[in-house]
Amino acid sequence: MNSFINLTKTLISSLSMSKPQDRRRKIITNIFSFFIIFFVMLPAAFFCGFFVKMTAEMLAGAGEEGAGLHLVLHVLALFTLVFGFNVILNQLYFSSDIEFLLPWPLKARQIVASKFTAAYVGENIMQFIFVAASVIGFWLGAGISVGRTIFSVIGVVTLPLLPMAYCAILSMLIMSFTGIIKNRDTIQKVTMILIFGVLIAILIGAVSLMNVDFNEAIMGLATGDQSFFTVMDIIFPNVSLLMESIQNDNILAFLAYLLVNAAAVAVMLLLSEALYLRGVIRLSSLPEKKKSQSFDSLLKKSKQRSAGVSYFLKEVRLLIRSPMYLTHCVLVNFIWPVFAYAVYCLLPTKYSVEEMHALYMQNEDVGFLLGTAVVVGVTMLLASLNSIGSNAISREGKHFPFMKYIPVPYKTQWNAKSWVSVMFTVIGVLVFAIPFMAILQLPVLHILAFALFCVLSAMFVSYMGVYMDSIQPKLVWDYESSVLRENYNMFYCMGVVIVLVGVLCVGGYFLFSSMALPAWLIGLIYAGVLASLNLLVCCLLLRSGGKNIAEQEEM
Repeated sequence: MNSFINLTKTLISSLSMSKPQDRRRKIITNIFSFFIIFFVMLPAAFFCGFFVKMTAEMLAGAGEEGAGLHLVLHVLALFTLVFGFNVILNQLYFSSDIEFLLPWPLKARQIVASKFTAAYVGENIMQFIFVAASVIGFWLGAGISVGRTIFSVIGVVTLPLLPMAYCAILSMLIMSFTGIIKNRDTIQKVTMILIFGVLIAILIGAVSLMNVDFNEAIMGLATGDQSFFTVMDIIFPNVSLLMESIQNDNILAFLAYLLVNAAAVAVMLLLSEALYLRGVIRLSSLPEKKKSQSFDSLLKKSKQRSAGVSYFLKEVRLLIRSPMYLTHCVLVNFIWPVFAYAVYCLLPTKYSVEEMHALYMQNEDVGFLLGTAVVVGVTMLLASLNSIGSNAISREGKHFPFMKYIPVPYKTQWNAKSWVSVMFTVIGVLVFAIPFMAILQLPVLHILAFALFCVLSAMFVSYMGVYMDSIQPKLVWDYESSVLRENYNMFYCMGVVIVLVGVLCVGGYFLFSSMALPAWLIGLIYAGVLASLNLLVCCLLLRSGGKNIAEQEEM
């Protein structure tokens, strides 16, 4: 037991970002933490809780007040299964600490249990918050009791156990009996397929909601087709048992819930004794494929370019050639219309292209300001979500000394990293926005203004992300998903962006409605504010960006 506890503590500490040492970085990190807590985590948790509370109140008369919570818990369990597979598989078989752990007098189940626990804690903190908010929403909508409180508190912490155990069991079976997965790239490709499967399911769901009233959809949870819950209850029986225990204060159902989770973990540990080392040994014995090229052939393929262009192309290749970065940093810029379409499907009133064009032309000022708010908001949120800028330095990892000793100025390096983010973000927005605006037959000057706002917004968020990552990058990682999941800079950046988008939208509305300023003048004010923000963040980088990089310890 002591070996398990000590190893788990070590693994958990290795997953988290290192704490800043000097006072200046601590203050900046605390400010960013404030933004992420109050403007990202709490609003998202509030939305989940509000949805569950509303459904509980609406369906109380039908005796199905737990349908909303039931749905949220199943969705969270499904997302844990999809995104946890990559994490668990990498932790068990592709982390660099395996070669150091195997010679120690540790049993296979101790290694698996420690790695599983570390991954469980590191990957589910956000889920714990969402589950807790959903449970509180259910309490407010259906009432609180002592039994519900006890069952809910334990359920919040233990809900991801079953899907994470599924991931571990599936990983050990695949690695022990098949040769499908031989390296991290294969894992990332499998994860890409799973993620796109989830996105397709979201798109299908959005299409199905095209002509459905929101209140009717909620009532359908109680009176409509229950096939989704039937299938999901078979896959995740712990969710239905937890719901039964919370909704009806059923202690027998809660004991069954604990038993199901304990059985899943027990099966995982039993299989680990028989399969884990076998999979590790099989993986280590696979021959490595190495491509050897002569020096002359490399020279023929090489082209002489400026330092800035070469560094820019290096960053582009890094993002495109890694399946994990390709999915989470590049392709995410081109799938946002799926979610925009889903939001459109939920609107109570639908408009045709002709109707939207007529509405825009009837009041160009309102249409221009609304379009500006949408373009700026989508661009900023997308630039923070793709995390190309906020992970720019963390992506270097063990190659971080390359940044410090290559004969290229820091200014050139962070400009290249920032403009990679700008490029993918702007292309991701304008490739959809410009054709849509052309179909609506908007004035050319409006389209050009929207394009300018898009570029300025992307530049600010990208440079701000690079600056944030220079303060406290995550340089210790074994696989690319750690850079994306365990680096808080993306969330810091998103928190600042959410606040800024809110301020710009409210400010624009105030200038138009209260001060009656013309739309073109408000547009100039928007451009001036965005240009000033870009100047501010560039000055911060020039002043302390190079110092932040130079002071970082080499890994």
